[in-house]
Amino acid sequence: MTIAATLMAGGMLLGAGSTASAAGRAAFPAEVSPGDQTAIVNDTNAIRQTEGAPDIAWDAALASGAQSWADNPGSHAGGLKHDTSFNNGAENMSSAGPSSAVSQWAGEKAAYDAAGPNWDTNSPGYRNWGHYWNMVQKNYTKMGCGAASGVTVCRYA
Repeated sequence: MTIAATLMAGGMLLGAGSTASAAGRAAFPAEVSPGDQTAIVNDTNAIRQTEGAPDIAWDAALASGAQSWADNPGSHAGGLKHDTSFNNGAENMSSAGPSSAVSQWAGEKAAYDAAGPNWDTNSPGYRNWGHYWNMVQKNYTKMGCGAASGVTVCRYA
């Protein structure tokens, strides 16, 4: 079943597709592979279509910035931390690998639906659906992701 079909059926998505290391953490690539880029864009577009949002395209500049932040120890020292210097769009972060991060964020759909139709991005509940919100915003036309040990970063603009 595709991510979009699972969402439309009201199912919960889990982080399938990660491989575990001996320490129990997901194994992470040094960066997002071309195959993962395609899968991330395709999965994101399937989700966007369920919300009536236009397709989004991969952007090398956003991916480069996301990769730089993923490589920065400050992005994940003591927990995931957003890049405060990125202010040209939205940023999603996950401790899941790139092949699972989109599914993890898509799993916020039920909380997103419950919060609407007047979503308040300043509300305390935003943390329960904000990643999904970022993925489906109609004004975002491009995205790029990066990954390093313990963190996946995707940016939208």
